[in-house]
Amino acid sequence: MSTLLWLLSFTLHGVLLYAVMILYTRLAAVKETEKQQKKILEETENTLAAFLLELKEENEKLIDNSDSPSSLTDEETQKPDLQHVEKDSERDAVQEENLPEHIEGLITAVERQEESVNSDVQSFEDQVLELYEEGYSASQIAQKLKSGKTEIELFLKFRSKGVKDS
Repeated sequence: MSTLLWLLSFTLHGVLLYAVMILYTRLAAVKETEKQQKKILEETENTLAAFLLELKEENEKLIDNSDSPSSLTDEETQKPDLQHVEKDSERDAVQEENLPEHIEGLITAVERQEESVNSDVQSFEDQVLELYEEGYSASQIAQKLKSGKTEIELFLKFRSKGVKDS
């Protein structure tokens, strides 16, 4: 009789160990799923934060453009219709033939100045990266560029994440 009880005890212990192993693997799977969900949540928050930053920059540009006296935006002035481009180029060619030399010289000087101004202007992102590479902290960069500390931190975080991904 004791042999039968021993066999029953070993069998129950084996079944219980097997049940514990199954529960442990399920618990590990649940924990892994939670980690993945947290990661997805972080990525979603980061994406929304980046979207909000872009929206903020676009709003600031819109406000700056609405303050200027011209009614056309930069995009409209840079992308005229093809028909207008052809007419303008024909008109410019006719006008250039009729212009005196000193006016042509002034026009080329102004064009050179525009090129130098356009090449010297750094974007906000370039300025942030340059200051960060020089060793400034996010709060110091925010003070120098008169921007928000969180905005700078998010930009640097996204930039470092983009570098790691590529």
